[in-house]
Amino acid sequence: MTAMLMSVALSDVVCASGRGDETVVIGQADIASMQASDTPDLLNRIPGVKATETSVSIRGSYQVKVLVDGRSINDPTSYSGAVKWSMIPVERIGKIVVHKGRGGVAFGDNTEGGVIEITTRQSSRFGGTVDLHAGNHGAKNGEITLQGGIDRFSATLSAGAREYDGFTVNDDLKERRAGLRLDFKGDSGTELFLSGDYSKQKKGLRGYPETRTPNSRMNYEDSSMLFGARFNGLDSRSWYRETTTRNSDSDRDFFSQLRVKSVGQTLKRKVSLPLLGELQAGAGFEWQQASGTAIDEQEEEQGWLLFSKRFSQSNGPWSAVAGIRGNLYSTFSNTVNPELGVTWSRKPWKIELNSGSSSNLPTFRQRYNETSTTRSNPDLQMERAMKTGLALSFTPSEKLNWELSLFRRDITDRITYVRAVDNTGRYENFGEVIYQGLESSLTWKPAAWLELTPSYLYLHARNEETGLWLPAIPFHTLSGQIALKPFSRLSIRADLKYTGQAYSRTDNVETLPGYGLVDLRVDYRPGAMQLYVDVDNLLDREYLYVDGYDAPPREWEVGMNYTF
Repeated sequence: MTAMLMSVALSDVVCASGRGDETVVIGQADIASMQASDTPDLLNRIPGVKATETSVSIRGSYQVKVLVDGRSINDPTSYSGAVKWSMIPVERIGKIVVHKGRGGVAFGDNTEGGVIEITTRQSSRFGGTVDLHAGNHGAKNGEITLQGGIDRFSATLSAGAREYDGFTVNDDLKERRAGLRLDFKGDSGTELFLSGDYSKQKKGLRGYPETRTPNSRMNYEDSSMLFGARFNGLDSRSWYRETTTRNSDSDRDFFSQLRVKSVGQTLKRKVSLPLLGELQAGAGFEWQQASGTAIDEQEEEQGWLLFSKRFSQSNGPWSAVAGIRGNLYSTFSNTVNPELGVTWSRKPWKIELNSGSSSNLPTFRQRYNETSTTRSNPDLQMERAMKTGLALSFTPSEKLNWELSLFRRDITDRITYVRAVDNTGRYENFGEVIYQGLESSLTWKPAAWLELTPSYLYLHARNEETGLWLPAIPFHTLSGQIALKPFSRLSIRADLKYTGQAYSRTDNVETLPGYGLVDLRVDYRPGAMQLYVDVDNLLDREYLYVDGYDAPPREWEVGMNYTF
């Protein structure tokens, strides 16, 4: 996967538009008011976004690139670009920008669903936060963040640990992580920073309810370094990352290991060209090496060059941004990905139209890894995605905001896991797939102590060559949050969600029923202390996720967060 290209064209859109249905910006004050227990919980408040402990999707697509301070936290050793959310606890987040269906130019490959940019908090004030919570099923979690600065130097140190026994056999988890960031601010806008992160996780893989795997285990280890510099209008990012995943199952006498190393560099700055005027320009290069028990050592390189330009009327309602990106690959066919966005804005209305293309690259694990249930496919090729979207928003006051989006994604050579009757299979380029649908959301604050945020997503996802619907994608999703603040220090939030019926197999012979959930969180803030109770699946429903795995019963935790 391409990692860490900082925003060029899209960052301009964010600054100009603030919040729109296609680009959602959540600032530090919003994050504090949302009172999320972890980063997936925070992202799940955004219409169209679904996050779990190890994944994220936007409008049904898991091809979502996640960046923290410009560094990708997508897992290069996974089958589908999984995300290790524990590497970025809520307490470290200063800002989140979610680009729905955008990002082919500014952020590169694997952005068919969109991009999530996370910026961490930076402060020269001496202090920090401590978060501790525990719950049923052996859940224990601790996070600490320390920060401070002297003159032009500042530093942030964070560390965390969590454990979970699980709600069924072989569902346990143990994780440790640590991170350090050093910053320097010089004269004339010069900024330098160096950050490093380390994460280690051990967990059980419980399997499907009908085929438990009581001795299937996974160990994950990730370490990375990122150096950033900004001077004389040039923005530079250099990184190194090494990720290792080990899977084993003593019942099948099975063991596999996959290690991926990557080194890369990106540059961006404004340039002036004849006839075109001032443009944003960017270039980058990445080298990757993969090795493991089921794969001979593989090396791949990628380079890219991009340009984008913003157009606007000085006193008019129209603005636009256009960009183009060229990608050179050592393994795949070279590509050119254009993108165009047009915005009309006149209070209280705003209309956004965007169109573009992107490339989704198969992972090393999809191509080369082989187990007793999954066969390798070294000939697997990239997907090509064409995306269009139309968004309408109406904001007559600070108390009311309504948004509607229509979207379509045409995917050719889609990468799909094709499972046979004997439960073995492999990843294949499986025809042409069309995702299309609509999304609508409402934010209404009828009183200072009450906020309602209902949303609805309809998603049509079908392979046009076979006429079959894609598995694990529900047609209808309804969700809503009710936030109450009866007193200044007390807040109560209820999350309600209905996930509709979905097919469980690519041949559409089995379906999974829809299900409804209620989650509840209560927060009390006596000064710098925050005390909370969080209950998931409040009604203790038994249900299966849309991918066929069984979901946990009612789970609760109590915790405290202290800022000093």
